[in-house]
Amino acid sequence: MPFADSRDRRLYYERHGQGPAVLFLHGAGSNAATWWQQLPVFSPHRTCLTMDIRCFGRSVAPLDEFSLENFVADVIAVLDREHIDQVSIVGQSLGGMIGLKTALTHPQRVAAFVACDSSLAIDHPGLLGILEKRQISQRAASIEQRSLGRWFLETHPDKAALYAQINHFNPSTHSVAAADWGATLASLMQPGRVIPMAALRDVHCPTLLLVGSEDPIVPVSVVNELTGWIPGSEVVVVADAGHSTYFEKPVEFNRHVLDFLGRRVK
Repeated sequence: MPFADSRDRRLYYERHGQGPAVLFLHGAGSNAATWWQQLPVFSPHRTCLTMDIRCFGRSVAPLDEFSLENFVADVIAVLDREHIDQVSIVGQSLGGMIGLKTALTHPQRVAAFVACDSSLAIDHPGLLGILEKRQISQRAASIEQRSLGRWFLETHPDKAALYAQINHFNPSTHSVAAADWGATLASLMQPGRVIPMAALRDVHCPTLLLVGSEDPIVPVSVVNELTGWIPGSEVVVVADAGHSTYFEKPVEFNRHVLDFLGRRVK
């Protein structure tokens, strides 16, 4: 199994397929295994990278290293190990926060950015208020598991169970106290750590904001607002999906993302 060394930690990642590179970054309720519905579709035409973000799955690290700065360094370490100069980042929820931070701090490495159901860790009052009300300081095994769309839960209880099982491989579900994990997640939204809204104007790579119509954390209205801040960005709303569109509506998700990358990345 491949690992990349980054800031004294070993980061687990995988490489599949061939072609222009795409890095899939999971959310706080997942790990690299969660992209199983994307890899068979993207890999015939793209070099697909997945990774367990630091503190998740096989990328073991203490909670005091849970920061966007470390996550971005880890992304760059994986790209360097695989000798990839530029990559399109597809990030869900927490992964979208990392993707935005990477696009801002390493613009030369990011060919395109797809933010999927992500609050982006920006200082938007509405998004911050929603996260606070969702009580992420409580059992966060995860906030995402409690944010799947009703259609998905009623129509695909088998996949909803798989979603939970994938999350159960994360230390947050078996080795970390619930209060500690919740406080760690909440720390990303603290004043001084969130990304200023004005920074969105500095994202110059092709950007797609994709969101489920039933996402209780990232409202469609806010996503439509954000596209006015990011130059040349696009918005896609997937009907009947909650906070994990890539998992709940994979056919629609894959089609929209591949279309975007095909049109906007040369």
